Amino acid sequence: MIKDNRALRPDAQAFDRIEIITVPRLKESGLSGSEWRISADIIFYRKGKEIHRENTRNVESACKFVATFYAVACDNGLAWFAGVDNLCDQEGCNESAKWRAEMRHEYCDQGHVHDKPWKSFRLFCERHKYRGDASFEDSDRNYIFSTIA
Repeated sequence: MIKDNRALRPDAQAFDRIEIITVPRLKESGLSGSEWRISADIIFYRKGKEIHRENTRNVESACKFVATFYAVACDNGLAWFAGVDNLCDQEGCNESAKWRAEMRHEYCDQGHVHDKPWKSFRLFCERHKYRGDASFEDSDRNYIFSTIA
């Protein structure tokens, strides 16, 4: 029996959006008085869902530390490169998939065919169903499309 395998997302990244936001807070003290203070949050997202958050002193320090926190998040097992639920496999898209694209062949980085003993597929929304013709693996000619019920 051949088992289906969800192929890695094309151009897969650990996170598809990172935000830096200013976080104001009111410090209240009867002794030293009240004042507004700020910090900055770095928020890592995948498919529209917050995956990880770090806090820094301000936006400037967040800019300096974003690469470090990215590496820490990846090292802590928060990176994910395969498909997510029933969402489109186009990087940066968090729409529900409408199309199942079974791959005819898988290719290595040098462009050689590497057929596997299992069937691999990707899922795409209506907007990203068209894959173009520039790639060997991620192209319309390498997929057999069927609708998802």
